[in-house]
Amino acid sequence: MVGFGSWVLLGLFALSLPWAQSTPVGLLDNLFGVVSAMSTTGLVTVPTGDSYSFFGQVVHLVLFQLGGIGYMTLSSFVVLATGRALHRTRRGILQAGFTLPHYFRIDRFVKHVILFTLAMEFLGAAVLYVEFRAAGRSDALWSALFHSVSAFSTAGFGLYSNSLEDFKHSLPVNLTISVLCYGGAVGFIVVQDVWYSIRYRERMFTFTSKVILTLTGLILACGTAIFFFVEPSIRDYSLTDRFMVAAFQVMSASSTAGFNSVAVGPLAMASLWVIVIAMLIGASPSGTGGGIKTTTVSALIATVISGIRGRQTPSLFGNEIPQRRLNNAVASASLYLALVAGGVLLLALTEDAEFLPIVFEVCSAIGTVGLSMGLTPELSTAGKWIIISLMFAGRVGPLTIGLAFFFSRTQERSTQVDDLAA
Repeated sequence: MVGFGSWVLLGLFALSLPWAQSTPVGLLDNLFGVVSAMSTTGLVTVPTGDSYSFFGQVVHLVLFQLGGIGYMTLSSFVVLATGRALHRTRRGILQAGFTLPHYFRIDRFVKHVILFTLAMEFLGAAVLYVEFRAAGRSDALWSALFHSVSAFSTAGFGLYSNSLEDFKHSLPVNLTISVLCYGGAVGFIVVQDVWYSIRYRERMFTFTSKVILTLTGLILACGTAIFFFVEPSIRDYSLTDRFMVAAFQVMSASSTAGFNSVAVGPLAMASLWVIVIAMLIGASPSGTGGGIKTTTVSALIATVISGIRGRQTPSLFGNEIPQRRLNNAVASASLYLALVAGGVLLLALTEDAEFLPIVFEVCSAIGTVGLSMGLTPELSTAGKWIIISLMFAGRVGPLTIGLAFFFSRTQERSTQVDDLAA
């Protein structure tokens, strides 16, 4: 919390410099943007591309890159790059923060995270540059890099006032952004399993990866189908464009990226509810996204199914889920939903807005998503502070919860033994 708080203050100072702004921006709006960037949310009270200079945009990019990779991950990579070993306490914090299996080598994992991040962002920027240049964008190179980093960090920040609505019919842009978003959101555990499977030419998927990929795929498939058939604003599109828009919006919500290819405010209530559910579930552990997390929701689903069938021990894919993990899932989801309930209550007291936009805004903020029905620029001073607090809690909360519930002296000794054995 101190690490993220320090970077927020540093970012606030940088954005408050006169040469960081194209038009005057208030201190509270700067703070809102900094916390949104550090938490990789994407909610803004002033447009990033129009309100900030190139320097201010670079500050945003650095902040959501740092927020996506993680404060502890980046600093640990610096330690490893200097040839030093990670301290036992730092290894324990990373192990808990990423929710990693105890047998993972954290030093190798950190290196893989950084290298994979840079590779994905470079490839994504290359593809987007070609498309943005073909579309006649004068800042194609910078825009491509900005959106690539923003997508992989699931930050949702963009340089265009209407997000990616101008590219809703562009398959390369939609596909590239989606791959980047899911590349960050599914978590680096899945990425490492995929890499080892390719490298050693055999399936090496862990139980965690199977759960993440299965639930992520189900959310995308079911959400896209519902959005495709119930949303009236896209019925005049061709079947291909209609499917692409539906899939992109569900992807953006479930990965907690926050980009939109169609205006969110006018969407039908059924479509908005699909997006809300996807935002609540969110991404996966050890990734760049937010939300309750797919693994937590999977554990709760397994508990419900086991209760209905009269089984004593919940299981998924033939693997029993330890009671400790179930307790963690219940505690994490309960805390998350309590923050949602509290946030909705507070915004209902401070804002003159309808109920659904308030619920949507709160779920987007605590899930670090960044989608909005248009309420963000209209927030009162009190409302801005409430959303700032929710965004900060959404980003820092999972880490502190992990330290509180998943890390113990017993696990620390187990990690030491595993390191020695490795």
